[in-house]
Amino acid sequence: MNEDGKSKKPKTNNMGLAIAMGAGLGIIFGEFAFDSVGIGLVIGAGIGIAFSSFNHSK
Repeated sequence: MNEDGKSKKPKTNNMGLAIAMGAGLGIIFGEFAFDSVGIGLVIGAGIGIAFSSFNHSK
């Protein structure tokens, strides 16, 4: 490994974390708003994926 490779910080991928956090919040939101955990889980996971892809594009 040369000197240039040592100084670069590896990129981290937080997509799994964003999906998990979005799904967790979606479960709570879905239970109160739609009275269905499944709908909130899908919406929360979708928001987590979208947030992760927007955050990764920097």
